[in-house]
Amino acid sequence: MMPYVLVLLAITTCLFSSEASLKKDKQPNVIVILTDDQGSIDMNCYGANDLYTPNMDALAESGVRFTQFYVAAPVCSPSRASMLTGQNPHQAGLPGNASSQEGHAGMPGEQITIAELMKTRGYQTAHIGKWHIGYTPATRPRAQGFDYTFGHMGGCIDNYSHFFYWNGPNRHDLWENGEEVWHDGEYFGDLMAQKADEYIAEHKKEPFFIYYAINMPHYPLQPKQKWRKHYQHLDMPRRDYAAFVSTIDDYIGRLLTTLDEHGLRDNTIVILQSDHGHSNETRTFGGGGNAGPFRGSKFSLFEGGIRVPAIISYPNKIKGAQTRHQMAFNIDWLPTLADYCQLEALPGHIEGKSLRPIIEKNAPSQHQQFIWKSGGSWAIRQGDWKLLGYPQDHSGKGELDPDKDLLFLVNLATDSTEMTNLAADYPDKVEDLQAAYLQWPYASPDDIPKKRQRLVHRAIDKPATLINAPHPKHSATGAASLLDGETGTRFYTDGYWVGFEGEDAILVIDFEKPVTWNEVRVGAMHNPESWIFLPKAIEVSWSDDGQSFSQPIVLPVNTPTKPQNHTIKRFSIQQEDIHARYLKVHVKNMGICPDWHTGKGHKAWLFIDEVSVY
Repeated sequence: MMPYVLVLLAITTCLFSSEASLKKDKQPNVIVILTDDQGSIDMNCYGANDLYTPNMDALAESGVRFTQFYVAAPVCSPSRASMLTGQNPHQAGLPGNASSQEGHAGMPGEQITIAELMKTRGYQTAHIGKWHIGYTPATRPRAQGFDYTFGHMGGCIDNYSHFFYWNGPNRHDLWENGEEVWHDGEYFGDLMAQKADEYIAEHKKEPFFIYYAINMPHYPLQPKQKWRKHYQHLDMPRRDYAAFVSTIDDYIGRLLTTLDEHGLRDNTIVILQSDHGHSNETRTFGGGGNAGPFRGSKFSLFEGGIRVPAIISYPNKIKGAQTRHQMAFNIDWLPTLADYCQLEALPGHIEGKSLRPIIEKNAPSQHQQFIWKSGGSWAIRQGDWKLLGYPQDHSGKGELDPDKDLLFLVNLATDSTEMTNLAADYPDKVEDLQAAYLQWPYASPDDIPKKRQRLVHRAIDKPATLINAPHPKHSATGAASLLDGETGTRFYTDGYWVGFEGEDAILVIDFEKPVTWNEVRVGAMHNPESWIFLPKAIEVSWSDDGQSFSQPIVLPVNTPTKPQNHTIKRFSIQQEDIHARYLKVHVKNMGICPDWHTGKGHKAWLFIDEVSVY
């Protein structure tokens, strides 16, 4: 009898031991929480002492908090594309924002996402929340590796009606598994939380990956009422922004509670980060977010636009209450998750590096250099040195000289605020970093800053009329800004450029008396990332009475037929000795974005600067 009992005990012990081992070695679940427009320090654990974020703080306490964590772009779509693919946005095929209108593509469908890699290891995959990476069947979540999807495809929605109101016509944007669904009046945050709870409950016995893309604190600022009351002592816009951040915190707490209830928390990797810095747009009341000591915000390559809060928690493998100061990037999450989840070999073009050595052994940064390029700006960081070309800053923390600060050099070890330009003091370092930037496949010689031109010509300050009104947001000082003797910078928002959405620019100049001229020059911008294209043609004609104009001289423009770098060109039309009082300059818009562009079918933008006459 005794030998039988011993054998049974040994078998039982072996089974229990085997079950415990299997449970311990079970593939981890993964949840990536991405917030939207959350500032660099906008968690209590990052130093925002006016915010109440106990669940975010607890998540940091349970894992590793990064202090030098960067996104690959300071704007929504390219940042998301880079995180999901482990590549810079240009290589991922989405250097600028995707359209918020159905029928327009975004990140190319052939790109391989985290979700697609997870599926190779038997993971169930879900996207819940904001997408904004493409609005066609080939670029929506279901085609990018997600078995289940619920949320909006464009850049933002009203949280109660689920309509997109920010670029008409107004349109409903709420989808579940590719089908439009209606939840009129139901708060979108509650809907996301409900779908996340249901998904976890349904898939708790198998490994799952959830991309939980919370659409907050992006505009419209629509926090829960209890948080409005909590922050009623703060001034706007910080008041509603803070309330929105605490609204997010509630949902993160609910998610972690759901994991606990199903016994999944210890074996679930939870990653939390913002997609880029806080917004200063008028749609968010001009601000509300906080970058702390850092300069810049959304759209800027200063630290406040690209340095974000980031946390990873995995109780089974990662010791809690740790901080890491090494430089790390959102493109690193894909190889990090591949490392922890034992995914198969990654595609060779992945640029990210696994953060596991940093997380577990406090190893040095996996990156010695990183390059950003967004809109007209670019930046390169090597070690502690960072060089920005054509820097932009809407945070109000300092002024940028449009000539002296075209190249802006900082050493982040001695000045992480980036308030002092060291370019004049370290010309050799500027040359080295500029040369390194030009080695990057997506750099162009056109990116190297050039000073604005001061022009002396016959039409300066002459009376002039724009026949077609420019777009109200990009009208500068109207016709006067086109005849002030100064060309624009690389940025269409600098006050020198005049923009037309889908319309031609037609300028009539009155010289006040007949004059003789031989040449007309027009500056135009090509910036496909911002949907700005060179004109398709320029025409000039003249008149003695301002009514009857001559047959125009036509200069066709060879408009690029594929994606090209941001550039500025000045076009010249020459005609020998024209003597007239009035001159009409007609710059023809492309009309709509070309077929190769992500905005295909949308109205194209035309931006012109100085019209000079000689």
